[in-house]
Amino acid sequence: MLYEVRAYTFTTDGLDEAVEDFGRIIEQRTKLSRLICFFRSAIGDLDRIFHIWEYENASHRESVRAAAQSQAWWPPLKAEKILYQQTRLMMAAPFCASPRTGAMGSVYEIRSDMIHTGSMGKLNTAWDTHLPAREELSPLAAAFANPASEFASGILNEFLHIWPYRDLNHWAEVHKSAKEITGWRDCSNPFLKARKSEIWYPVDYSPMH
Repeated sequence: MLYEVRAYTFTTDGLDEAVEDFGRIIEQRTKLSRLICFFRSAIGDLDRIFHIWEYENASHRESVRAAAQSQAWWPPLKAEKILYQQTRLMMAAPFCASPRTGAMGSVYEIRSDMIHTGSMGKLNTAWDTHLPAREELSPLAAAFANPASEFASGILNEFLHIWPYRDLNHWAEVHKSAKEITGWRDCSNPFLKARKSEIWYPVDYSPMH
């Protein structure tokens, strides 16, 4: 499967309106391809939405885009309220081949790790070994990668992982406990060039909620 990860930044008065506008057409749009998640920013860069769409392959993505653009309800957003748009194509990590959806938490942490070129395979092996112990604390909702050997565009060598939590207190408790898991830090640290963490809220119609 191919996953399109999209993020938009809006004017200070544009976020609520964007969530509502997407909500009005989300039923029609999800008939064309599967929506994995739809979040609004909480901590980090504000006035943003983040959503992920699943496709069978690049050809399927193009056909869905053409089908959506032929509809009167697409695009749902007002261009004058959009400051920035970002999209990247990614694949699911082999140790989490299918993103989880359903009721998992009220807040989601999205981690974006930049990995040294050629290290994604080693990272996957380490996560496959140590993830079960980490998931005893809280589940991994999804993990995606964009290794330079597979893609020629987007943010190359990015590793994106999404974690649900009951609330921010739960997030803090889990992070403290995860430090005590033998080998967990070594799953990523030897391969990291940079990392970023943001907290997001799921909107009412997000499949992850």
